[in-house]
Amino acid sequence: MTDKNNDILKNFEEIEEEEEVIVLVDDRTGKEVEFSLLAMLEVDGTTYAYLEPIDEVEGFEDGDILINRVEFGDDGEEKFLPVDDDAELDKAFEAFDEMYVEQFGMHCDGSDIE
Repeated sequence: MTDKNNDILKNFEEIEEEEEVIVLVDDRTGKEVEFSLLAMLEVDGTTYAYLEPIDEVEGFEDGDILINRVEFGDDGEEKFLPVDDDAELDKAFEAFDEMYVEQFGMHCDGSDIE
């Protein structure tokens, strides 16, 4: 396992121990929605946040996650931005699944490693 992967797993374990809640505003309804931060991973120089809704959210099935690009302002404040590009989203999801396999020994959808 590479040092980068060890750092990713360490960060995932730290987040898992102390649940961090991220509040986003739903563009359609204008309502605030709370998400649990599952992980933050850097993929090819871009940081992504992997979020799971705390309560039911229209359009989300059980086990669905939201992936946002994270940008940092000059003051260090995080901005969570939607990922619109399918190829970028796939790459970010694959990184999450790899981390999940290393951490839990199965894919994030619950399927076994082949």
